[in-house]
Amino acid sequence: MNVVEKSEMTVTGIKVTKDWKGLIRDMPVKWEEFKSRIDEVKQRKSDTMIDISLEQEDTIYTQCICVEVEKNAEAPAGMETIVIPSAKYLYHKHEGSLVSIAETIGEMYQYGKEHELNLETMKIDIGYTIQGDETTHDLYIKVKEL
Repeated sequence: MNVVEKSEMTVTGIKVTKDWKGLIRDMPVKWEEFKSRIDEVKQRKSDTMIDISLEQEDTIYTQCICVEVEKNAEAPAGMETIVIPSAKYLYHKHEGSLVSIAETIGEMYQYGKEHELNLETMKIDIGYTIQGDETTHDLYIKVKEL
């Protein structure tokens, strides 16, 4: 694990804002919707999909299922284009199953605590494929600037 400067990126996708139970219920449905509509997203840099935890306010979470696109890309109906500013992140390459990503994220937060990094709730998980056959994910947790 190491701290990296991640360049600004523009993404287009579907936002989901819910409490935890709603997120667990709705995210699989929104993933299937996004996968079935990915061809509508023009000017994408690749077909590798991303799950971004944009924010958490009290018990409400905002996630974005998306792909990276060119800066001037327009979003299809029902999707949004968002600019993720350049920032410092704790980075780790996750190798293994999807179900163990949550455990890896927990280890990253523990690493941050041990190394006195002030980690935010914003997380970027890059590596999802249409087929679901991915074996690695690039995980980023935003470091709060002091």
